[in-house]
Amino acid sequence: MLAAGERVGLRRIRPADLGQIIRHAFTVSIHEPLDDLGAVTAAFEATGFWTPDAGAVAIVDLESGRLLGTCQFYRSAPCIHGYEIGYIVHDPADRGRGTASEALRLLTDHLFGARPACHRLQLLIETWNTASWKVAERCDYVREGVLRSAGFMDADEPADCFLYARTRKDWVQAQAGKDRRS
Repeated sequence: MLAAGERVGLRRIRPADLGQIIRHAFTVSIHEPLDDLGAVTAAFEATGFWTPDAGAVAIVDLESGRLLGTCQFYRSAPCIHGYEIGYIVHDPADRGRGTASEALRLLTDHLFGARPACHRLQLLIETWNTASWKVAERCDYVREGVLRSAGFMDADEPADCFLYARTRKDWVQAQAGKDRRS
């Protein structure tokens, strides 16, 4: 287990997860849609979905071990000292229960804790996706602005996106506040 919270944990992707993951094309790779079992298996065998600058993890229910979704991170740009994060809870019936918020919090803590050169984490969230920007705000990400025509899903007319970020400085200050309350 990479990280564990109250109800969910993050662990590395396993071969048994791949059949579920292919139903969500870009959830373990931002570079190509891995929606074919052969392609996702080949990609998994090449890297395990973990490299120095990118990774994907399974969101699992701690009690049952059931795969609930995935998170991934990747370099947002060569000149930005951090990563962009994506997350999805696969089954709509599992959404709205705090799973994505807990997973994002766990991945944020892991990346800032394990990667000292990471100074910024960011999320691109289409402006219509209220549930996702509420997840970001619950995890103390700050809305920095709007990126027009930056959406991922429709190449012909990309949606506008909110840019949310959390910095290492924000995270360190929050950690210090937790220590004083303990």
